[in-house]
Amino acid sequence: MEKPIDIIYIELIVVANQTESDIWLSGSLEITINEKKPYGESDIIDPDALLESLESDGEYFIFSCCCGLPKCSGWIHPIKVIHLENQIKWINPNDNKIWLFDKNKIEEQIKTINEEVKIFKKYFNEKEIEYVGYGFNLQVEPTVS
Repeated sequence: MEKPIDIIYIELIVVANQTESDIWLSGSLEITINEKKPYGESDIIDPDALLESLESDGEYFIFSCCCGLPKCSGWIHPIKVIHLENQIKWINPNDNKIWLFDKNKIEEQIKTINEEVKIFKKYFNEKEIEYVGYGFNLQVEPTVS
């Protein structure tokens, strides 16, 4: 029996941060699989590991503790990623879960998120508000006055 495709939803979360003298926006990613987060509330997604995992097979610490050390929050083993024809399989040896995703849907979501980041950056750059976090290095077309 063939495993059904799991539903992964990748979302951009943007938060405004403020001190007495500065304000900035920070962006991060959030993932749900079959309507549940596969990581703890204080965990984060390593966007570089996620993006690398879309390109090739391997073992990736896609999820990590907010301190940056995956093992701190129980991610002893990385997610094993296997690319099939039009699908990506994630195997989580920490809890023995296996997920199978439609690769095109993940790529579409990342493309949409990158466009959202560019819109945020362009709009807030005009107001001299910095954007940091996921996609901070994406190039934005300059505004023509």
